Amino acid sequence: MKFKKIHAENYKTYKLLDLDLEVTDDRPIILIGGGNGCGKTTLFDAIYHALYGLKIENERHFEELFNAGVKNEQGLTNKYIVLEVTFSGLVLNQEQQYKLKRAYMLDEGRVLESVTLNMGGNQFSYGSGTHSAQRASNEEIDNKIIAANLPVELSNYFLFDAMKTSDLVKEEQIIKLIMKNINSVMGFNKYAQLKKVSET
Repeated sequence: MKFKKIHAENYKTYKLLDLDLEVTDDRPIILIGGGNGCGKTTLFDAIYHALYGLKIENERHFEELFNAGVKNEQGLTNKYIVLEVTFSGLVLNQEQQYKLKRAYMLDEGRVLESVTLNMGGNQFSYGSGTHSAQRASNEEIDNKIIAANLPVELSNYFLFDAMKTSDLVKEEQIIKLIMKNINSVMGFNKYAQLKKVSET
């Protein structure tokens, strides 16, 4: 997975964020720096939740995630939290372009969600008002694409604040977790199963 762009609206400290994440072969690394409270960790949170979704429990939780400045000036009526990530990934050795957008709003105390995945020009959409069968189908496509590019279990090792790296290293299960996910992602588990079956 190669991140191309992150867009966020009304999310935590970001009223509006449009950040180009493109890199070149001779400059493949992006470093994010700044003082405490300037939004470094929130940037990684925005990318993470654009990929995997916000689990907003209730109206109060929505208000906690919503940009305080916009809430105080304009209120929450007809206002969305928007998270959108543009990325590319390899499919059969061909680079495929993706744009994943998630939007959340309050409607009479309920949190409504809408999700749109654009995959090389093909669009898959679902949300709170989508028929359950269609939602399940499009959500499954979305989840498969995300899992194929960056499984949620591995995301902490790619989307992290440098100040939190020591916490990752301290975890006793880190080696087991990495091995489990490498085996799963690379398909080693299936090869091992096939080998066992063929030997039997």
